[in-house]
Amino acid sequence: MRQFMICLFIGVLLLAPDANAQFARQEVLGFTSETMSEGDFLTGKAGTSVILAGYLRLPKANEKNPVVVLFHGAGGLLGDNGMVNEWSRIFNEAGIATFVVDSYSGRGVATLADVTRVSAITRVVDAFRALDLLSKHPLIDAHKIAIMGFSHGGNAALYSSVVRFQKLYGNPDVRYAAHVSVYGPCWTKYREDEVLDQRPVLLLHGMADNWVPAAACREYVERLTKAGMNARLIEYPGAYHLFDSPSARQPIKFPQVTTPRNCRFAEGDGGAIMNLATRQPASPNDACLEKGVTLQYNEAAARKAHEDVMAFLKDAFAQK
Repeated sequence: MRQFMICLFIGVLLLAPDANAQFARQEVLGFTSETMSEGDFLTGKAGTSVILAGYLRLPKANEKNPVVVLFHGAGGLLGDNGMVNEWSRIFNEAGIATFVVDSYSGRGVATLADVTRVSAITRVVDAFRALDLLSKHPLIDAHKIAIMGFSHGGNAALYSSVVRFQKLYGNPDVRYAAHVSVYGPCWTKYREDEVLDQRPVLLLHGMADNWVPAAACREYVERLTKAGMNARLIEYPGAYHLFDSPSARQPIKFPQVTTPRNCRFAEGDGGAIMNLATRQPASPNDACLEKGVTLQYNEAAARKAHEDVMAFLKDAFAQK
């Protein structure tokens, strides 16, 4: 009930469907989450309370909808090159609601220079708070709530499946039905990250991605598979980062952007993140860091990803 009261401060927007709309109703909902450091998140410490907003699009206004919670990348809702809206359209046309979480505005993150104030892994808390909110919504099927995150937002989608983090920050009475990470990072090995809650996990990656390469996620999925977890990685040939973003049809190159694509990290004592090569705390001066990344839309990969995700969700929701 408290979450629904908070939405009164954010506002509720009801849109009459038009000839081009894929949804019958849209609501702007507020919910309470926490802002914390990566170390505090990993050690289970409470953060500072913050009110975030999410945008709920419902294809059906008079019955319960399945829903996919969408987590934007490092660019935020305005800088994500349209892939969040594109996926929302795909899901809405298929009769699946979407809830687009804005992890930035409530925290005062307005530019890329502010992004470092929000560690990707801490957005797992946002994921659990959004889940709790939607599970109580009268037009949402609480048993058919999935999560999907892109790049920076991939951590929220992927690691909200980890039992350890569910126990620290989740609600034991409600869980996501499925988890989808799209070109999200896997280069950090967290303690107990091989123990998932047995809900299906899907990772999508472009094979040409030179910002967040698939190799680390391939290694993680191999560990999960050996541990008996339900996880799968699909790779798309020739696809770069943002391969599903129609706004990036021409290649976008950032020669000065730094990426840890060749690094491997692990959680150490007290929530410290250690460089596995040096066995020292991770540093901006680590030799494994490199510069130069490329973004580009790949229509063939995007279409295949749409098919793969829809098939994955159909199976996941059918089990509920």
